[in-house]
Amino acid sequence: MKKHGYQDKVELYQMQFNELIDNKLKEKVDIVYLDPPYKTNYAIDAIKLLIKKGILQTDSIIIIETDQKEEIKQQLENIDINIIDERKYGRANLIFLHYRELHSL
Repeated sequence: MKKHGYQDKVELYQMQFNELIDNKLKEKVDIVYLDPPYKTNYAIDAIKLLIKKGILQTDSIIIIETDQKEEIKQQLENIDINIIDERKYGRANLIFLHYRELHSL
């Protein structure tokens, strides 16, 4: 981050997602990168918690790294979020999601 001049614009956390969302995040976020242990539901659980806690901005982007692309995509069907891109790098699949906060009139 420092090499590209982003050290003042980016916050990186390496901790349990639920502790981070419940206790550390106080402001809404623009971009979330989730790299959970493979063969867990942590990515889906984290997205649900981010939405429930109101941590996502309108138009936030979420990136999930997984080796279980089809399983994750199936679970995402039950969440109000859109898949906007998918990419494969070796064993890892990246799923790019777009969250659009719905405003009531």
